[in-house]
Amino acid sequence: MKKKVKIPFSMMPASWGLNGRSRAVAEAEYYYEGEDLEKALAIIDAKTDVDKEVATLAVDLKNKKISQSDYDKKVANLKDEPYVNVLKMGINPDTAQAGFIELDWNDHFVKFLHDNGYTGTSDEDVVNTWFNDVCKTILLQEKADLDYGLQDASREDVFTRTDQTNTGTKSKSKTGKSSKSD
Repeated sequence: MKKKVKIPFSMMPASWGLNGRSRAVAEAEYYYEGEDLEKALAIIDAKTDVDKEVATLAVDLKNKKISQSDYDKKVANLKDEPYVNVLKMGINPDTAQAGFIELDWNDHFVKFLHDNGYTGTSDEDVVNTWFNDVCKTILLQEKADLDYGLQDASREDVFTRTDQTNTGTKSKSKTGKSSKSD
């Protein structure tokens, strides 16, 4: 909230010797209070207009005027960066195999997908195609993780047992001679 002041800051003797950042801080503290003061102080060190808007959004986030996902999306839009976020994930109470995932994205993300070869009749189609590819990749990686080490039986770090009878183990003694123990 802006304070009601009758005398301009430059007319105050306390301002006469100040310059640079210290003057900007003192002037902000003179004219503003509350959230407006926080925003004024936040933009003092910002070098670009985008930095100023990001600083203002950070104050809104801190004061719970916007959510973290809104902040992240707005910052990505200001910086012309791709953004995608999972908003909601749920399951069908009737069957555990059915569920849904709700995504939020910006136009820069769709452009990023187009630039990387994804096509579709709408933005939703493009994002769905990408998301299906992500899911397929996860499944393939999970399958590879489950099979890890079993593909190559000649590897030294993979031990397979084919004989189920207990015939004892062979071990080498310190002298290098083999001995059999039961």
